[in-house]
Amino acid sequence: MITNSDITVFNKRYDKAERTERLYGTKIQGVSFYSRKAVSSADNQLSQNDSYTIRIPANADTDGKQYIEQQAYSSLNDEEFKQFWTLQPGTIIVAGLVDLETTTEVELQKAYPEVIVVKNYTDNRSRGSESMWHWRVGGE
Repeated sequence: MITNSDITVFNKRYDKAERTERLYGTKIQGVSFYSRKAVSSADNQLSQNDSYTIRIPANADTDGKQYIEQQAYSSLNDEEFKQFWTLQPGTIIVAGLVDLETTTEVELQKAYPEVIVVKNYTDNRSRGSESMWHWRVGGE
């Protein structure tokens, strides 16, 4: 797989101490990143319809963290989850490597022009050779 970018995946977790939802980042180096910019008009108004397709190779550099299914990720305690990352609808992705360990969605929206919200993903690690294993992520 040809890779052309790096990303930071932000997983949501509830912070009991702050009583709010926080985002925790995982830097992933060596992904395939494609964006499509589009505008549509309806009722004399323009709306932006950008879409993104990201392919994350199973052997990408994930900063030492391991991928885990969303249900298992949700059940990890406050220390264990720091060793893992996951994908689910609503996960936030930012193009490039972001040096924030934790943040909120509002802070990300202010600091980065392209904040991608995962709408769907496919785990393609069960077919083909290991060199082709990847996660395909669709977002807006």
